[in-house]
Amino acid sequence: MVKLAEETLVAVGRMTVAATELEHVLSRIGAGDADADAIFARAGAPLVAAREAARFAGPAVRDEYAGLVEGAATQLAVGQAALRAVWRGGRTDPALFDEITVRLLRCRDALHERILVPTEG
Repeated sequence: MVKLAEETLVAVGRMTVAATELEHVLSRIGAGDADADAIFARAGAPLVAAREAARFAGPAVRDEYAGLVEGAATQLAVGQAALRAVWRGGRTDPALFDEITVRLLRCRDALHERILVPTEG
């Protein structure tokens, strides 16, 4: 049985909230005319919907959007892998989870700034 230090549990909590925030942004991106909350409620659906939306973005921004969504997908997978690795003898230091949290939040911010709040022009 793995028993995590309180500092690690707190760091895992921060990472979990950051991942959830990122998935919320992905659900909003992928919703289009659909219900973003319904997408958000289904495991894995936010990423699937955002990938689909990126495929249909305008040609001028399609590659950028797809890159941002795939970057988010990578960081979500890194967070899941790090957490699952704990039970296989992986790292349990809070710094690892805090590093992942920073990357998740950067993805969230980039998606929000570049896609949800488009620049005027």
